[in-house]
Amino acid sequence: MKKVYLDSGATSFPKAPGVAGAVSEYINEIGCNLNRGGYSDTCVLHQVAKETRELVSELFHFPHYKNVIFTQSVTVSLNYILKGIFRAGDHLLISGMEHNAVTRPFTQLKEQGVSFDCIPCDNQGRMDPAVIPALIKPNTRAVVCTHASNVCGTILPIREIGAICKAHGLIFVVDSAQTAGVLPIDMEKDHISILAFTGHKGLMGPPGIGGFVIPNDLAEQMTPMIAGGTGTDSESDEMPTKLPTKFEAGTQNLLGMYGLRVALLYLKKAGIENIHRREMELYEYLLAGLQNIPEVNIYGTQDSKTSTAVISIDVPGYDIGEIAYDLDHTYKITTRCGVQCAPYANRTLGTYPKGTIRFSLGYFNTEDEIDYTLNAIRESCQKFKK
Repeated sequence: MKKVYLDSGATSFPKAPGVAGAVSEYINEIGCNLNRGGYSDTCVLHQVAKETRELVSELFHFPHYKNVIFTQSVTVSLNYILKGIFRAGDHLLISGMEHNAVTRPFTQLKEQGVSFDCIPCDNQGRMDPAVIPALIKPNTRAVVCTHASNVCGTILPIREIGAICKAHGLIFVVDSAQTAGVLPIDMEKDHISILAFTGHKGLMGPPGIGGFVIPNDLAEQMTPMIAGGTGTDSESDEMPTKLPTKFEAGTQNLLGMYGLRVALLYLKKAGIENIHRREMELYEYLLAGLQNIPEVNIYGTQDSKTSTAVISIDVPGYDIGEIAYDLDHTYKITTRCGVQCAPYANRTLGTYPKGTIRFSLGYFNTEDEIDYTLNAIRESCQKFKK
C-alpha cells in the first residue's frame, strides 16, 4: 500500500527534484568546511553558499544577499531575533494564532522583563489590523506575526500589519514557516523588518536549514546568541561585526545549503504562483469532500483566497486520536493530530485542548490520493461510531 503524505505543514515530502543528489554531491565530492581553507573545494563551497543566499534574497525581494543568515530552522531564527534584540522594559504584540516557536521564547523573555499582548483573531483565525493601534503602548517596540496559521491555514494580512508598523515606527517580524515558497513575500512592499524562514517546508529543501533576513541597522542592534569560530577575523576575541558571519559561528549545515540551493532553483523554475495554484486546487477538492461528510467539523476560513492548503477537522463525539491512528495504520495516510505546537491558535479556534486532525497538502499530492483519503475518513468514522 502506497503512503499518502498529508503532513506538508510539518515538512514537505517528497523534496524538490535534485535535492537528494545535491546533498550526496556535498558528502561524496566536496566534504570540506566553509571559510576554513583556501583550497579549490572551499572556493566551490563558498560559491554555493553565496548563490543560496542570493536565491533567498531574490525570493523575498531583499537587495543584499549577505543579510541572509543561515540557522538550523525558523525556530532557531526566531530565538535569535527575539532574544537578540529585545530587552527589559520592551513591550511587543503577537497575533492570537502564533506557534510555540514564538510564544515559548516570549514566555522566557517575560522573566527578563519583556511584556507582550495578543492581537485578537476570530474563531476562523482572521485578524482585523484596525485593532492594532489601540494596543500600542509607549514602550511597544515590535509586532511579531505568523504569515499563515499552521493549524488551519488562515492567512494573516501582513501587508496591512506592516503598514501600521511602519506608521508607528515598530519593528515588524514575520514568521514565514507556512508560506515561504508558497505565497509571494516582498519584504519592502510588506514593510517587513525581519523575516524568519525555514528550508524544509514550502521551500522543499532538506531539514536542518533555515534562517532570517535582517537589515543592517537591526543587525547592529542584535546580539549573537552563539559566539565562536567563523573562519574570519580569527585573530580577534570578539565576534565579527560583518554579515553574515556575525550570526554564523561554528560549522554550518553545508548539506542543507547544497540541498536548499537546488530546491530554490526548482521553485524559481516551477514558479511559486503555479505551486500555490496547484495546492489550492487540491485544497478545494479536499474541502468539498470533507464538507459532504456529516460527522466532520472544519476549522479556518474554508476559502482558498484566504488560506494556505491546510485543513483542520474535528469529529465531535469521536476520539480524533483513534481516527488519526486508523488513517495511518490501516490506510497509510499521514496526518497531524493534536494541537500542532500551537495552543494559542487552538484557543482562538475553540479547539483547545483536544486539538484537530490536520491535513496539509503539498505540490506533489494528487486528486486520487484525496479520493482515497475521503473514503478512509468515512470508513474510519463508521468504524469508531459510538
